[in-house]
Amino acid sequence: MSFSSYSEAGADTDSIAGPARAAILLLAMGSNGASRLLKHLSHDEIRALRDSVADQREVSAHQLDQLVSDFQEAFKTGSGLTGLDSEMNKLLKSALSADEMSQVFGAEDFIDSSLFTGPSLSVWEEIENLGVKTLHTLLVGEHPQVVAIVVARLEPGIAAALVAGFEVGFRNEVMRRVLSARPLTLEAEEMIETTLRATLIAGDDGPERLARRTTLAEIANRMEKVQTDAFLVSIAETQPEEATAIRSLLFAFEDLPNVAKKARLVLFDEIPTELVTMALRGAPPELVEVVVSSLAARARRMVEAELTQAADIAPKDITAARRSIAAAALRLASEGKIILTAAPEA
Repeated sequence: MSFSSYSEAGADTDSIAGPARAAILLLAMGSNGASRLLKHLSHDEIRALRDSVADQREVSAHQLDQLVSDFQEAFKTGSGLTGLDSEMNKLLKSALSADEMSQVFGAEDFIDSSLFTGPSLSVWEEIENLGVKTLHTLLVGEHPQVVAIVVARLEPGIAAALVAGFEVGFRNEVMRRVLSARPLTLEAEEMIETTLRATLIAGDDGPERLARRTTLAEIANRMEKVQTDAFLVSIAETQPEEATAIRSLLFAFEDLPNVAKKARLVLFDEIPTELVTMALRGAPPELVEVVVSSLAARARRMVEAELTQAADIAPKDITAARRSIAAAALRLASEGKIILTAAPEA
């Protein structure tokens, strides 16, 4: 409901204009309730709320009760709701994370790129999530004034660690600018946040984009091959570079022979022997040898002994075990602990 549509009504509240009415109701809701609504308002609307109560006298309990009644009456006589299904989907996507949506509805119903973003973060929270090392690399070549704006908005512990890594002259210049900086106007702040998001967070190969690619690759690895191929084709239609980048991250259990032995040793040091045994059920002898040669001596003996014993294992359990190991390999690769594209050792 816009401010203009919330017209004045009631003998005791005739002097209170539309935006002021909305501001008073927000104040009555308290900080928790009001904060959830404020994030949906534009900057102009927020300024209008603040300006509307600049000269407002105190509001009595009777007036507040009248305002609430006016709002309820206006709500009841409004235009109603349309597009319920799409609007409900938008509401759910804004309120729930991707994991929560998947748990409630199942992944098949909501495979949508907008779900991978999770709850919305401020640009400053996203910058903090980049980590001190990445931030230092990104900011060390920037103008001291830009760095000062960023430093002033960071959590003190992160800001201190970041500044400590700068060269002495640059560090002193940044700190002087932090000390002498004037408050920014809303317009300037919005422009700076947009620029910082574009340059520091959403760069072509920034941490956020790489993390999304890794997430999509892990999801694709858990799908059937025909589903994965269709998924990549759909991305390639509009973002061919992204499709190529994601395809390069795909990794299956059957690809283990193409991984260097050193990396396989790191990988299987984290995998329980029971899971390894499950994954090797029905595998070709060459693949079995590659895997068991990557195990510690005791673990190898245990796995080889188990494989000689007949077992009634459901194919889906074997597939799940192989996908779990592939997912672990992708995770370690994303953390920089192993390389999955290395040529096999002779």
